[in-house]
Amino acid sequence: MKGPAGGNQSLAGKKVEEPTPEAAALAVDIVIDSFGQETGTVCKALIQCGQRTLRELVRDTKLRPSRCQHALLVLIQHNCILPQQSANNGEDVSYAIELTNVMHRLRYPRFLLHVKECMSKTHQLLLEGLLEHGRLRSSQLFARANACPDYDDDMRAEHSLDKAFALLVEGRFVERVPVGYQTSQNDDGAGEMHKQGSPKRRAEAPAGTGGNAAKGAPAVRAAASALSMPDLPGDRGMGGGEDDTLWRINPDEFNRRFRHVACAALVREKIDEDAGHLLLSILEITRTHETKVNEERSTPVSEADILANICGGGTRTEIDQMKGVLGRLVADTSELISCVGETHGGANYCVNMRRIVDLIRIKEVEAVVRERFGGPACRIFRLLLLKRNLEQKQIAEMAMIPIKDTRELLYKLLKAEYVQIQEVARTTDHAPSRTFYLWRVELLQVVEQVGRDLYRATSNLRARLIHELSQERETLTLLEHAQDKIANGGKSAVTLTAEQRRNLVRMRTIATRLESSLLRLDELV
Repeated sequence: MKGPAGGNQSLAGKKVEEPTPEAAALAVDIVIDSFGQETGTVCKALIQCGQRTLRELVRDTKLRPSRCQHALLVLIQHNCILPQQSANNGEDVSYAIELTNVMHRLRYPRFLLHVKECMSKTHQLLLEGLLEHGRLRSSQLFARANACPDYDDDMRAEHSLDKAFALLVEGRFVERVPVGYQTSQNDDGAGEMHKQGSPKRRAEAPAGTGGNAAKGAPAVRAAASALSMPDLPGDRGMGGGEDDTLWRINPDEFNRRFRHVACAALVREKIDEDAGHLLLSILEITRTHETKVNEERSTPVSEADILANICGGGTRTEIDQMKGVLGRLVADTSELISCVGETHGGANYCVNMRRIVDLIRIKEVEAVVRERFGGPACRIFRLLLLKRNLEQKQIAEMAMIPIKDTRELLYKLLKAEYVQIQEVARTTDHAPSRTFYLWRVELLQVVEQVGRDLYRATSNLRARLIHELSQERETLTLLEHAQDKIANGGKSAVTLTAEQRRNLVRMRTIATRLESSLLRLDELV
């Protein structure tokens, strides 16, 4: 895969083996903010030490077995932990942190907004229940929605709850919680899923801990099933069958759709509006065939299917116009779409999503460089990205920047780890006068560095938001009590001083700005 503007760098095949310290710190902050300090302590231990049994977690965290067990249950309920059962010892269960699912909690507002815009408020209400409780049965979800004051007659007339939920399932926005625990692989790499039966049957399993952490694994398995079924209205008298199915959100589907929208936006900016619309239509056709979020290429789709999806019963002129747009996309030097043979429906095309995502990342990295170091530094960065190894004099001439300014900018970029320098000595003594100093950009390392900076910035913004909210905690508490009384049918009169009103307006303004910045950072991450 080619790099930008004829370069040869690519981000394909990039895999993150371990979370960066910045990502780990942000994940712990998210868990502490959502579930409390003890749960954050368990999360931190799992991030630092990897898979751990309950006994090992008690030892590492210094928590009481009951408190450590409760923290595990909360994290399992909210899909932040994956229990893994050893194939050799049925009683030995280890717990691994699902760091991606923890990070997805930052994206919950985007999930709700997307469902509201693409579907309706009823679908948003159902999704909100799953985001709040982690996992629920459909009957519990419906009972929660019926008890919600926001679920008015207009929403009932527009969509019934069962039909709205069926559309969420059909759109893959929600999914069934897998039954059972994944087994750890043995030395041969083999492993099978150990089935635990229905959630109801697992909940009836004996706990038998007796306060002993060494025997806590069966208790956690049984209690996890009980915790997965919160005591909500409508939970009485439910039998087996479909009512026993637990549901949770499917973040991969949301991320897939966000990815498609970002790809279409880049094509729209690079070529034109029609090209972006056509590419998004192709991705909508092939979406159901994608098995993972980071697919490098879409499934091939014929020209006839593309035109039928876009034009439908359009005129010949519209069809010819779309054919012209498709031809421009294929002919573009960025290799956004490729022709992969022909069938009875005409030529087959696939979208090079990895290539488009690479271009998006390069664009965002260049924007970061421009914001931090200015336009001339961004020009130098783009030049090195294109030409690879260049000397300082060559960079100054090609970027049309004075040699002194070029030197200062290069060393600023070097300090921030956005560029690298390599010595090529002509003699064995490595004398500076007989040595070439070549500057270059390693795109993978720059992307990782920008990612660390974004995680650090997100942590700082969250800390500032929490600090600002804590400054007006007393006023916010009064308002919350007043809202609770109104929701219960009572009357409430809250009198705020002039200073409290000014501080409240200031706090809301700052909170809105910080939350908007967090959403923007989440898009970049």
